[in-house]
Amino acid sequence: MEIRPTDGWDEGAASDPDGPGERAGQSLGRLAWIAPTLLMAVLGLVRVTWPALWGDELATWGMSRASWSDLWAVVQNFDAAIGPYYAFMHVVTGLLGDSEVALRLPSMLAMAGAAGLVGALGTRLASPRVGLTAGLIFAVLPNTSRYAQEARPYAIALFAAVLATWLLVRAIDRPGAARWAAYAGAVVLLGLSQFVALLLLAGHALVILLMRPRAWWAWLFAAVVGALPVLPVVYLARSQRVQVSWVPEATLQRVADLPGGLTGQALLGGVILALALVGMSLRRPAVVYTAWAFVPVLGLYVVSQFTPLWLPRYLLFVLPAFALLAATALSRAPVLRGLAVVVVVALVGLPAQLNLRDTDGHTQASRDLGALLVKEGRADDVAVYGGNVGGDQRIARDAVARYTPTRNRPKDVLLAQAPRTGGSFTAQECAEVATCLGTPQRVWVVRTGRLDDPLRGLGDSKEPLLRGQYDVERVFHPTGYTVALLLRRPATVEQPTVR
Repeated sequence: MEIRPTDGWDEGAASDPDGPGERAGQSLGRLAWIAPTLLMAVLGLVRVTWPALWGDELATWGMSRASWSDLWAVVQNFDAAIGPYYAFMHVVTGLLGDSEVALRLPSMLAMAGAAGLVGALGTRLASPRVGLTAGLIFAVLPNTSRYAQEARPYAIALFAAVLATWLLVRAIDRPGAARWAAYAGAVVLLGLSQFVALLLLAGHALVILLMRPRAWWAWLFAAVVGALPVLPVVYLARSQRVQVSWVPEATLQRVADLPGGLTGQALLGGVILALALVGMSLRRPAVVYTAWAFVPVLGLYVVSQFTPLWLPRYLLFVLPAFALLAATALSRAPVLRGLAVVVVVALVGLPAQLNLRDTDGHTQASRDLGALLVKEGRADDVAVYGGNVGGDQRIARDAVARYTPTRNRPKDVLLAQAPRTGGSFTAQECAEVATCLGTPQRVWVVRTGRLDDPLRGLGDSKEPLLRGQYDVERVFHPTGYTVALLLRRPATVEQPTVR
């Protein structure tokens, strides 16, 4: 089998290459990638600054501000899998600053580019109608907006997955060294942005075997060349597997929840999956989408039996394939009916779209935390942060540093070494807690999560000291955080003994 755009797949093809039907097909073909690109760009910009940076984005912000030497020292011990992305963001923030817009701009551009490529791929393999429908469905899904507005590498990995698949189709259509080299370059981008996304290559292998087995060795060489630069990242990440020890087991229930996790809403996930099952096939052109959608999912499930990696965001790069399969299922319906489905998908996802653009839309209201400390704080206040379990100390400290002006920031009296220095991702705190804390009258305890007891699990040294000398005056719960104001107990005056 060979993928050729003139072998009957293009529903817009006409016998007269200069006739009105052909010109209309060309116009629709351009619209199929332009419309999704523009729509995704607009959706990516809507309220992009409203959601505060959450814990993972705060990590990106912090690493982008570290020196090159500190960045390299840290990734040798922590977060090596995202090291290339941190280096890229270091350059971006050096040029554009570290505002929310600057931090999220690469993801917005990547997701807009991905939406356009989805439309172009659907057009090339099937028809402009399929491409337009797939691109628009992809653009209006809540999670495409969520990760377009997130300073993490998932949108870039998704873009690389679409680009690699599009380049694979071109190379199969007309093999040549330049096209295979371009494909290898896309694989490099894919692996460096998220090496788990290299599972896509297993899907591409199936496409080659079913559609163009004669191209097997050329594809294999290009895939290996593209994967080689990622090996040092994988090697470093292998020694840091403790970082994913918190990821829950890949149970069948969690697998069943994947469609909702991918789309951003359970109902939409079910609808897209149902359409995808109708559209899937091992015949051209749907074999490309089918292999892309399901083979990496199966691969990650198998890998997760040995290393905990089953998170929906790690599989975000298969979402375009499900949009293409859904559009394939709608390909026999009239154009207006397909567009009606797009509108329905957009309306069903609207509540989720609005929620993710709220101040706590990325699960943590870090900006509200900063505003609270500005409003309630005093000049001599000090802050105590949580333990290292689950990133408690690091996220809370980063949130205060990011969203509380220096003049209003409670003193970080326990800080011995700043985060992301000396090869350590997190801050190092004073060993002599009582000495470093001193006797302040007011102490702010800042934790992540909603805690009934803000002092529980604070640390073996900090918790008993604060419980022994302070009372909890007030507790605040900005989304994703627990903030407690502690007041020092008055000293007990001993009465003289009467003899």
